[in-house]
Amino acid sequence: MASPRRQTAGRHRRPKNTGAPAYLTAATLAAFAVSGVNVPGAIGASSDSRVATSTTIKRSGSLAAQQLRDRLANESAVRSSRERVARDEAVRKAKRDARRRARLAALRARPEWVLPVSHFRLTAGFGETSYLWSTVHTGQDFAAPEGTPVHAIGAGRIIFAGWDGAYGYKIAIEHDDGTVTWYAHLSAFEQTSGRVGVGDVIGLVGATGNVTGSHLHLEVRPGNGAPVDPLPWLREHGVTI
Repeated sequence: MASPRRQTAGRHRRPKNTGAPAYLTAATLAAFAVSGVNVPGAIGASSDSRVATSTTIKRSGSLAAQQLRDRLANESAVRSSRERVARDEAVRKAKRDARRRARLAALRARPEWVLPVSHFRLTAGFGETSYLWSTVHTGQDFAAPEGTPVHAIGAGRIIFAGWDGAYGYKIAIEHDDGTVTWYAHLSAFEQTSGRVGVGDVIGLVGATGNVTGSHLHLEVRPGNGAPVDPLPWLREHGVTI
């Protein structure tokens, strides 16, 4: 006769599936029950929240990365612009320096003293005597056609321009070293006052005053004193004649 089957105690029965995870304790379930929260719904909501948080973090990271790229690009553009401005300024400075050097070189190359006329024939010289003059000749004559340009032999200031008796129309220039030069027998004035530069045209050759032909009478008076022979004086000052 078979033994009667032992009845299993109630504690050994498999619990019914309530939909809650196995790791939730009775106390946790009780707490959810008291609060009125549906356990499976709460678990699902927690999972959705983690997904949303992860997505937000990814989006925030992408935005931060884009902002960083934009900032770096802007900084690079600003740096490039500053470098370009610096290069342009360096080029402009180099050009200014080159022009300044060229001007200085031109000034150094420019002679301080020049001949009063470009094309001429030397006639009456300093110290000669003639019935044409009341005393000895006090200058050097440069025979040239009427209308030939007359140049200031050096830089200075015009201190006289007008009629002067036997000298005819005359210009007197006081130079920077105190020397005064006279240009006589002019047919016309090109300048009658103010400063003149070396080689500036101040008048035209003529035949005014006590003359026998068209020429320029040049006198050189150092320190505005007595006249000296213009030819040696010009040679001493670097003028070839």
